[in-house]
Amino acid sequence: TYVPVRFYLVAKTDGTGRNSERLALRALCLLNEHYLDQNIQFYLKEFKYPNHTTIYNNSMSNSGWNALKTQVNSNYNAINIFIVDEAGGDAAAYYQPPATGQNKADWIVCAGEYADDTRVLAHEVGHFFSLPHTFNGWEPSGGWDATIHGNPVGTWAPDGQTLNEFVDGTNCQTAGDAICDTPADYMFPSANCTYNPVAKDPHGELVNPDKKNIMNYHFGCSEYYFSEDQKEEVNNSLFSSSRNYVRPNYTPNLTEVNGPATLLSPASSATIETYNYVVLDWSEVPGADRYLVELNALGGGYTRYIVTTNQLILTDLLANKSYFWKVLPFNEYHTCSNYSPSKVFKTGGTFTATFEIEGLDNWSVQPNPARASGMVTVNVESAGGITASVNLLDLNGRLVRSIEQHRFPGGISSLEIPAENLVPGIYLVALQTENSVETKRLAVVE
Repeated sequence: TYVPVRFYLVAKTDGTGRNSERLALRALCLLNEHYLDQNIQFYLKEFKYPNHTTIYNNSMSNSGWNALKTQVNSNYNAINIFIVDEAGGDAAAYYQPPATGQNKADWIVCAGEYADDTRVLAHEVGHFFSLPHTFNGWEPSGGWDATIHGNPVGTWAPDGQTLNEFVDGTNCQTAGDAICDTPADYMFPSANCTYNPVAKDPHGELVNPDKKNIMNYHFGCSEYYFSEDQKEEVNNSLFSSSRNYVRPNYTPNLTEVNGPATLLSPASSATIETYNYVVLDWSEVPGADRYLVELNALGGGYTRYIVTTNQLILTDLLANKSYFWKVLPFNEYHTCSNYSPSKVFKTGGTFTATFEIEGLDNWSVQPNPARASGMVTVNVESAGGITASVNLLDLNGRLVRSIEQHRFPGGISSLEIPAENLVPGIYLVALQTENSVETKRLAVVE
């Protein structure tokens, strides 16, 4: 069963502090490793990029809850996961179950520091699929303490309504997490996967919890897993009516993505004459239908782009500046790839994107402005004819439309580009041959 996941990469209201898509892709990779033996796999539905300081560092507050609810709104067609700076309450992450009725909350919040920890999101998704903590009932206590809770412990857990499970398991169906193949656990958090059995159950038997169970609070273990009965509970939840919305009966792109991309152009340490038109090219990676491109300016500042082709055209770089760039290939299901080795290039000081195309006498883009429901016509005048690619780019350099290697015959000829579904705004139309490029701005209106 393939389950969609939507990541909200939250920044402060001013847009700063956002965690990277790479972090979320890594988190998704680890999530799939933990659920593979249950025949449950997760795929990327989409990224969203809210700017909201309260969600970013105080999501457990009332205003934070309301802000999260507003963000999710009607997006109940995937597991909604918010990656923030601070989850709140010293928590690495938490699951917010529905408040009243079906789909009234139902989201996960995770601190960026822990998003790609091997067990954190697997643990919260376990909660999403109905699993309690192995120490159910002990959450209010912060963990067993002999001076507070006694040794042996009493009949009831600190929440006052959950029975303490016996070590011999004779009350396992009604006590603790009510899952019989997880041993008694009274919440013994540790950062290094250690526990010295000193706590005793109500019968005086030493408690020895399973430190490697995903649903407890032991960090630092070499491996983690769900018990067989926990897996059954997850399966029952997944196929319950309340989880219909994460079972869209959809199979994602399962083609494996192997190997990093090879950065082709610009050559390492090359200087580009212009700074408002720089073309990044890299090798296609089999199976990849998306590429995460990270661009870092020497001295500080970085930008990330997700594109669907193996090319990115940048139109807003600084003059005479060095940039490092790298590329990570992925698809909606295979997100475990690594970045390519970085390369560096330097922009020049020329403010122009025009290098005269040999044989081109004149060209124009009409109408301009163009309507989002119409067509854009590229008119080319050339005595002997030219062969050129026509690319339509947004101002972030993302390729929106592309017609490769079109032959414009001698004289005056035209090529139509569909403009439907374009978001109103300013675009660049680039006429590009092997060695030269000319660009014109295009306005698109409603």
